[in-house]
Amino acid sequence: MALPDTIEIIGGVHAGTKRLSLKNALERYGEIDICHKVGDPIQHTPWVRFRDSSSAAAALEAVQRGEVLIDGVAIKAAWKERKKDLAAIERERKGYTSRDLFQAQQDRERGGGRGRQSRSRSRGGARGGGGGGGSRAMLEESRSRRRDDYDDRRRDDYDDRRDDRRDDRRRYDDYEDRRRDDRRDDRRRDDYDDDRGDRRRR
Repeated sequence: MALPDTIEIIGGVHAGTKRLSLKNALERYGEIDICHKVGDPIQHTPWVRFRDSSSAAAALEAVQRGEVLIDGVAIKAAWKERKKDLAAIERERKGYTSRDLFQAQQDRERGGGRGRQSRSRSRGGARGGGGGGGSRAMLEESRSRRRDDYDDRRRDDYDDRRDDRRDDRRRYDDYEDRRRDDRRDDRRRDDYDDDRGDRRRR
């Protein structure tokens, strides 16, 4: 069984907590694959998936020691069970194996297994849930998980770019504010110098 690589944030964040703040606080412990933080954490529990389990374990240990702070508040976290692990358990309950999945893919490439029965079917069709239908269901389940992971990564990249654009706008606004303040101070100094020169000439 694959080692866990995803932790969910169960405390220390709120609706106004930025996803980028959560990512920055945790990526010091290893490369992050997906950082999920949307809206109110009570309704949508935030979670962070690392590229490897050792990084996730290091991050979780640091959180449990109270070393990870966001806006001055220590966050709380726990291991998150990935959907595909649940799907694997469901496959085992139904009798699916990795060999069944491979055979289902082979059958699909041959056009649904026409011409000869798969080994799964030769065992009575119990594992496949009735032949080709079970194979098709297993393939769709696998593809659905891959689509979910791909969508999560796309959403994560989009959020990163949006946060970067927001930071760029803030830096530009700060720059423009400073320029306006400088020009205003220059005009005031010029007016002061003009008034003083007029008084001297009088």
